[in-house]
Amino acid sequence: MARPRSVIAGFFLRALLWLAPALAAWYWARDYVVMPAAWLADKVMLYFFPHWVNGTELNGINLTLLTRLTVPHASGRIAELAPEVSVLSYCYGVPLLLALFLASRAKALWWRFPLCALGLVPFQAWGVCFAWLVPIAVQSGQLTRSTTYFTALDQNLFGLGYQIGYLLLPTLIPMLMWIYLERSFVITVAVEGSMEGSVPRQ
Repeated sequence: MARPRSVIAGFFLRALLWLAPALAAWYWARDYVVMPAAWLADKVMLYFFPHWVNGTELNGINLTLLTRLTVPHASGRIAELAPEVSVLSYCYGVPLLLALFLASRAKALWWRFPLCALGLVPFQAWGVCFAWLVPIAVQSGQLTRSTTYFTALDQNLFGLGYQIGYLLLPTLIPMLMWIYLERSFVITVAVEGSMEGSVPRQ
């Protein structure tokens, strides 16, 4: 007798199949996807660093931080430091979350997905803010320290925050949201997968 198809494998196959159109839709709507995170990152930087942040400028998916920090330019002139970040790089948790919901055949998707997508915004803004702080505090630290007063400890914390915001949060937070809202499905898949694995092959 052929072994029954793995429940877990079936779920992951559906997730992969849904991920492709989810990524396509996400990229198609990229100019709108980045707007909430861009807005929040702007407000956060203005709140915490009002004495040297002027605001931000969004051009498509790229968000530039406008500052009053000056650095020498290659031309020999003095230029204002304006680090630019691709906001979309921190928003790929949105299509991942949608693919997980669709693969688990989630109910009430009409409110669960928008709510979770909104919940991802602070974590996306986290990544954007730390992506700005690294070039300001670390790469140009010697030139900006007299204005920002960032210390060596701050530099290390900003580097850690950047790594967390870029490598961890965009995938971890959507997974945790999905597990919490679909915990009954997760338990069912885990139990059925465990029972299936205990069935001897014939």
